[in-house]
Amino acid sequence: MAARSTTHPPRIDAPDLGVLTDADGDELLAHGIFESVRYTDTDLTGRDLTGIVLSECSLVTPIVADSDLTSARLRDTLAERMQAPNLFAPRSSLHRVHIRDSRIGALDLFDADLRSVTIADSKLGLVNLRAAAGRDVLFRGCIVDELDLGGGTFTRVAFEDCSVGVLDVDRATLDQVDLRGLRIDTIRNMGGMKGATIDAHQAVALAGQFAAHLGLRIEDLP
Repeated sequence: MAARSTTHPPRIDAPDLGVLTDADGDELLAHGIFESVRYTDTDLTGRDLTGIVLSECSLVTPIVADSDLTSARLRDTLAERMQAPNLFAPRSSLHRVHIRDSRIGALDLFDADLRSVTIADSKLGLVNLRAAAGRDVLFRGCIVDELDLGGGTFTRVAFEDCSVGVLDVDRATLDQVDLRGLRIDTIRNMGGMKGATIDAHQAVALAGQFAAHLGLRIEDLP
């Protein structure tokens, strides 16, 4: 009889969008509150959107470049086919947010709060989650160049059919973080891996890095 997994999956709730009204993205502005709206083909390049609140909104094919979304609050929001050379949103909060089919060069969520967030079928360069708090987060079908979890606290995070070039867990606090669906090339600051789950194949593939972290030499007898 197979052993029962003790790693709990994230509890993901889909965004509750309701009935949406189409609107012009030019109305979006810093500290504005926008509810139950769909924005299509909106170019947010260079926009100051600090403190913006989006609730029950849909963003379809937005362009986000050099925009400032510091302290933004997104609730029950869907973003799809987004083109974002850089998405700067430190200290923001994302609750029941779904991002899919997108290309993001740099996703800066430093010191952000994530609850029930899904990022699916997307290509991402640097994902900066340093000092962030993430609970119930799912990455599905994503290619990530670098994922930085340094100093963050993460609970019930999972990856399905994903790959990452560099995973940095410097001083991270992990609980129920399931890495079994993540192909990992390099782990930085291996000491922060406590609380993560990997499978036997990953353990073998990463054996050299584990040994280096522990100061072990792996040598065959002559």
